[in-house]
Amino acid sequence: MPKKIVVLVAVAVFALTCSLCAFAAAEKKADKQWWVIKDKKGVCKVIQAKEKTPAYLAGPFPTKEAATKAKEKECPKPAKKAPEKKTPMKKTQ
Repeated sequence: MPKKIVVLVAVAVFALTCSLCAFAAAEKKADKQWWVIKDKKGVCKVIQAKEKTPAYLAGPFPTKEAATKAKEKECPKPAKKAPEKKTPMKKTQ
């Protein structure tokens, strides 16, 4: 009989600990959101923050993937120039 009580108490403590840890993790994750910002050098980045930052361009987003899509829309990459073809130089005598 005492073994059953000890086992029940141990299971109850374990279950309570697990539920509290899960709740704390969910709460911590819910605090931060994803934002698109532009730094001082003009580089666009996706960051995770609790609130809006002064350099933000878009946000908040619930997932990093959604923020990355917005970054591509807000900060398009410049078109690359076509490389010039080099012609071999003729030797003059």
